[in-house]
Amino acid sequence: VYEALENYNWEADIEFQSGLVAILGNNASPEQAAELTLRARCFFYSRKFNVLIDFDTYKAYRNSLPNPAPIAPPNYNNISEPPTPSIGTLASDAALSPPPHSADTVLSPPPAPSSNTLSQPAYPSSFAHIVELISTGQPIPGIKEIPDTVLTGQGTQSTKPKRRKPWEKDEVTASSGE
Repeated sequence: VYEALENYNWEADIEFQSGLVAILGNNASPEQAAELTLRARCFFYSRKFNVLIDFDTYKAYRNSLPNPAPIAPPNYNNISEPPTPSIGTLASDAALSPPPHSADTVLSPPPAPSSNTLSQPAYPSSFAHIVELISTGQPIPGIKEIPDTVLTGQGTQSTKPKRRKPWEKDEVTASSGE
């Protein structure tokens, strides 16, 4: 599965490229862009082909390769105008797509919570990562957990008098005004 992920034609996938541009923005460093691109590839591939992919395991697999393919920056030219598919490109896309997997296929166990949460930034670096955290039920860094219970006895009493309705007459002001 990791090999199919490596060999997928990311530059030709307009949907992935447009999402990657939105994730990276204009001010990502090359190291951060490479990390975010790898995360986006795992997320996009797992959603597109309904396969669970553990990012840390994939990254270890990628680092074990003798010559991993370089991570290219997003192709801005392909995003503005989608190419018209021809019969030849449709056949090549079908050849690149991986064989269907069952929904029960799991490549690795879910990642255990890491002990280096203090070194991570206050918020995840990308929207795709936030979505991944929410979908797996993990806590989002920087978000305060609010309990579902209401604390009784800590409220304060109102200090202002009750506001009168327009039709309610104040006898003191009505009698002094006449």
